[in-house]
Amino acid sequence: MSHPLLHCVLSDGYDREVFAQALRREPALQAVLERAARLLPHAEPLMCDLFAALFKLNVVLLPLDEVAASALVNRRLLQAVAASPALARLRASTQLDEVRAGEALAVLAGHVLVALTREHRMLETELFRIAELAYEETALNTREQELNHLRDLPPGAFDDEARERLEDGLRREIAALSSRIERGREEQSELAASLPGDIDGEIDRRIAGLDGQLAEIDVGLRSFGFGPGGDGRVEASRRLELGRRLLESRKLQLLARLLGAFRDVAFEARRKRISRAPQELHQVRMGSDLGRLLPSELLGLSRDRRGLRLDFLRRLVEEELLQYELEGAAERGPMVLCVDGSGSMSGSKELWAKAVALTLMEIARRQQRRALALVFSDGSELFEVELLGAKRRGHGRAPVLDEQVLRFAEHFPGGGTSFEEPLRRALDAVAPGERYRRGDVVFITDGEAPVSHELVDEVRRRRRKHRFRIRGILVDVRQARADTLERFCDDVRRVTDLTADSLSDLFAAV
Repeated sequence: MSHPLLHCVLSDGYDREVFAQALRREPALQAVLERAARLLPHAEPLMCDLFAALFKLNVVLLPLDEVAASALVNRRLLQAVAASPALARLRASTQLDEVRAGEALAVLAGHVLVALTREHRMLETELFRIAELAYEETALNTREQELNHLRDLPPGAFDDEARERLEDGLRREIAALSSRIERGREEQSELAASLPGDIDGEIDRRIAGLDGQLAEIDVGLRSFGFGPGGDGRVEASRRLELGRRLLESRKLQLLARLLGAFRDVAFEARRKRISRAPQELHQVRMGSDLGRLLPSELLGLSRDRRGLRLDFLRRLVEEELLQYELEGAAERGPMVLCVDGSGSMSGSKELWAKAVALTLMEIARRQQRRALALVFSDGSELFEVELLGAKRRGHGRAPVLDEQVLRFAEHFPGGGTSFEEPLRRALDAVAPGERYRRGDVVFITDGEAPVSHELVDEVRRRRRKHRFRIRGILVDVRQARADTLERFCDDVRRVTDLTADSLSDLFAAV
């Protein structure tokens, strides 16, 4: 006999395999599935149906009589999702896009679970009854298989009396289970129908907000410069995890918005800046810098030679055009970004400081410089992290190390203020022979801390000898003094004095 289905949306093997691959690949989906499994017995079919509602071109709900009794509540939830006017708008970006559908699913499934349990819409006893009914359906299927197997056994395997006794026992169990399941179907039909009507409205509202949340992920990934090109195009295996962290952290969302604004200011400032440093031809290499192409490559810009133009565009995208590599007399070194993580920096000051630091990181990336971040606080171990990875073959710029950047963005030790440890570490980092030699040091803080005369003298001596600069940024939102910063920095800028122009000047100068 045919058995009722656990799935509630018409789907095929391909749809389910795409979902299964996403589930195996993405920890964020696995975490949501674990939450769902604590509430409902058929959590994975529910998740697969929600994925199908986002991924498939046509979404068709199965009739009630084809769905297992223990999955009727699932079907009621799918009915609310499918009827949502906001779903059509969301599906415009998720249809046949397994990465985008997976992103949306990780959030949508959580919303559906909240809508189901909010304000005791489903009581614990009702959830227990669904689990009990699912067990009975599994037991019925097992008993029917046992009965069929018993009937298929060759003559002589049992004597007639024993066979009849076994068959009779199985038939009685099947009848009892079928009767209980039929009563359960009636109960579940009533339960699904009795779910408050406002669950439809709540699911619709949450789906409407989900489109904005996906846009928030896109903005965040671009603002943080994730992906090989720094444009937010992150590999599918990382995008869901990064998106989940962005959505779950209000701090990261605020930082992403501020960082996006700072990046716009920084890049506009650097576009307007004219470099007068003398440069000389170093070598010819492959790339995509239109300003440095060999004259022979410029023939590809001709509109009269379509084949040549198409080949030019292909090689431009793949960064395979021949170009001059120019080298200045004094190339800039890496950046060492020292950010105060003391308790007084909490809130908006921390966000502002890290947005400046990450904007400087992006400038370093575009100039093919290294970037080291230090977060310091008295009483806590100095936090140190490399923000940029090694340049990948075929890409013009080094990739942003997304995990390291998020660790830096989220790390905030609190405590008191101490300048000596981060200052000594920065001096060591930019020393000759070290990884960040001849680097620029940026020191961002809101307070004062003692620095010994010996250390100040050492800073001056090393600065003259190794020709690096230390720039201080004082976050003087409340009372603050720059006396200590002025002792060891080449120049000190104050937050209250920063306008769009002076901020542009800071980003253009480093």
